[in-house]
Amino acid sequence: MRRLRCALSKRVRAALSALPATLTLVALIAMPAAAADGAALFKQHCATCHQDSGAGTVGLAPSLLGEHWQRLGADRGYLPTVMLKGLSGAIKVGGVPFVGAMPGLAGTLDDVAVAAVATHLRGLQGAAGGAPYTAAEVAEWRARPGHPGQTRALRRQILGD
Repeated sequence: MRRLRCALSKRVRAALSALPATLTLVALIAMPAAAADGAALFKQHCATCHQDSGAGTVGLAPSLLGEHWQRLGADRGYLPTVMLKGLSGAIKVGGVPFVGAMPGLAGTLDDVAVAAVATHLRGLQGAAGGAPYTAAEVAEWRARPGHPGQTRALRRQILGD
């Protein structure tokens, strides 16, 4: 429960603490992916480099906003793949070159958290009307092999670079 503490509201935590341990586990398993706070998780795990707005940091981390995300976002699996597998090497965003490495978060965030952050980020990108990501989708992408270099190759393929 400690790992989920930041993602659960005080009211939900209070309700769960009143239940016997076995019922608490059942309640947590039954909670939808929306229970995770995508904005809070983004701030905790991503905003240090990409800023709260997703605008990025000059010379460090590219913007997660802009026209290129219209094409990247058309591939529903791209964003969760970057989050899970990471991205490394030279890329261009808005004509600005970036060379670096974003570590994958597969060992840090569970499927519910990745779904929540990805849904939050797509909202920042102007795609709030799209279907939210689900933990089941993320689990499928997590199970696929991959590494940061493959993610960069997928980015190039989608963008035609």
